[in-house]
Amino acid sequence: MSKYSPLGEHLRAQQSDSCVLTFSRIEEIIGAPLPASARQREQWWGNDKTHTQACSWMQAGWKVRQPRLMKEQVCFSRNNSQPPANGGQSTEKAVSQVVVRNLDARVVAELKQRARRNGHSLEQELRVVLARAARPGRRELIAEADRIRAMTAGPLEDSVSLLRQARDNR
Repeated sequence: MSKYSPLGEHLRAQQSDSCVLTFSRIEEIIGAPLPASARQREQWWGNDKTHTQACSWMQAGWKVRQPRLMKEQVCFSRNNSQPPANGGQSTEKAVSQVVVRNLDARVVAELKQRARRNGHSLEQELRVVLARAARPGRRELIAEADRIRAMTAGPLEDSVSLLRQARDNR
């Protein structure tokens, strides 16, 4: 989880298709000050998936439409792009909705308590719980490691001998 994950969760919980946040509000949401570059360079706010901060809002289905450095504000808009019809890989994360009926009231009450303890809304806490439950288990991870290990032919050579050989061949 990155420093900016709470910003993504905040945006995900928004009902509208656009949102303007001040830098100070973003700092409240992430619980830390923004770096100086966020106040000085518009590029910091770019929708670039190689940057941690951008991943937080892009994975939540949002993009920065306009940073306003002089006003210390950022305009976010919901990214309404559709997945490619040809079955190709979309560059955006697909977002789905699920309705769960007939939940036991005690379960909901416990989840609400947990959400309060974690400073989340119930909806945000449910996202966290479901995301953790969907992760591969230990057994699946071991099976994947075994599968990858089986792709390696024979024993691995000692790197020291390979380095010596390379040095001697010069």
